[in-house]
Amino acid sequence: MKAWAKRVVLFGIDGAGTFFEQTPTPNIDRIFKNGAVSRRTLTEIPTISAECWGSMLHGVDCRRHGLTNWVTGKRPYPLDSPYPSVFRVIREHWPQAELASFCDWNNVNFGIIEDGLDVYKYHAKDYDLVEPAIEYINSHDFTLLYFHFDSVDHEGHAHGYGTPEHLAMISKNDEYIGSIVSAIEKRGWLEDTMIIVEADHGGTPPNANGRGSHGGDSDAEKYVCFYAAGGGVQHAELHDMLVRDTAPAILHAMGLEIPHTWNSRVPGGLFADVPENLPRPEGLPLERKEPQPKPETGRFLQQFSDLKPALYLPFESFDALPQDAEQQGKLYLVDGVLGHGMRFDDGSLSVPCGISNESFSLTAWVKLNAVAGRMPIMGVHCPENPASWLYVVATDEDHLVLTVRTLDAEKTKNMDIGLPPQREGVWMFLAISFDAETGITGFSMNFEPLICQQLPGKQLFLDGQPPRLFLGRDDAQGPGQMLPGVLDDVCLYRKALKDDDLAKLKAYYME
Repeated sequence: MKAWAKRVVLFGIDGAGTFFEQTPTPNIDRIFKNGAVSRRTLTEIPTISAECWGSMLHGVDCRRHGLTNWVTGKRPYPLDSPYPSVFRVIREHWPQAELASFCDWNNVNFGIIEDGLDVYKYHAKDYDLVEPAIEYINSHDFTLLYFHFDSVDHEGHAHGYGTPEHLAMISKNDEYIGSIVSAIEKRGWLEDTMIIVEADHGGTPPNANGRGSHGGDSDAEKYVCFYAAGGGVQHAELHDMLVRDTAPAILHAMGLEIPHTWNSRVPGGLFADVPENLPRPEGLPLERKEPQPKPETGRFLQQFSDLKPALYLPFESFDALPQDAEQQGKLYLVDGVLGHGMRFDDGSLSVPCGISNESFSLTAWVKLNAVAGRMPIMGVHCPENPASWLYVVATDEDHLVLTVRTLDAEKTKNMDIGLPPQREGVWMFLAISFDAETGITGFSMNFEPLICQQLPGKQLFLDGQPPRLFLGRDDAQGPGQMLPGVLDDVCLYRKALKDDDLAKLKAYYME
């Protein structure tokens, strides 16, 4: 197979989507003037960083590589995976190749690019990557050089995607790219180096709280720009391109075979020897199938008015969150059990409860994408009074634990429910009840009868100190770790649910 390029440089701009053309990018305009561009490259869904970068570097869809933001921060990508990264493929062909990765988001270096490949990995904020990268270029004749710039995505989350702040940071990243490409040009390598600029995902405009997000399948989230030039790249407008097609494009430029396990292919027209409309291979068969969410009916509050709902969170949009909701970190709207759900890999949410010293219950659908250690799922707690709480956490890899402490109790009461054998990627319905008259609390999973225990006290909250509902965070016993999972249809009621109430909820959800 013909090698078109001696080197490849991939600039990854987190959260830039297709917004490049809405802001000045003089360096990108100059570098790719005679190159190839795809203005509608389809990324992975959910449109979240680990899923998208993982597919871009491993050449498969996100269901196959299984990477999430939480997973990439906790464990290295397996060196024996059937879905190798481009780094591993190159290393196996050329043991002496110079490979390097300069990343703002260190999850790429730690959890997406395999360990043990002798890849030079450098981690710093994107503005501190430029000078070390230029020093590396001046002293190494590299084969593959990868960059991850993260500041664009931060501005999108903070202000909304497509806002002046977000667009200005894309222009700033264009300056970084210009400086690095100039260093390559000074080495005399520009002609035989393939240079790529690509985003992993886009994002939404500002919501009611002035923030943006991503994770869904709107056009603003799922389409990104891909630019390529040098190293045999043709002057072309590319069509029918997926983000995961980037990996085979890199290997083809170097004259390397594409792994048969990948379900991606070189974009048609990118090189002179790649025709349009080539079929995309299926790769290895995928055994696990994701359940499809049912549509949101909007009938919940009407149908269960007798249960006295005090707070209902269907997570259909960020604008629908209560005005006093407080978000920490990054949250994502993804497929839920009904319509959308909210994913908590990188953030948490707290919301005023609307209850006081009274009986109440809490129900929610939860899907754990990973289970390890102690992970807070949801709970009720008064921030002004750390003496009492009610929380449910996943712990010890095989149990959900309801932990309750009343104001007049010296010890915490715990109730355990074993997780099913298939505990990751499966929706579970949780129900918690607290009876303020009897001091009895109940805990249930998947509509089974409540397991009840007598508490040593009957009061959870002090008068005048309203509690808050915490999701993905445990403010009572410390932050713990993030919840690598999705919540949907969270509801808090002003009554203690009974078994017949669970039966009605089961009929509603399982109809």
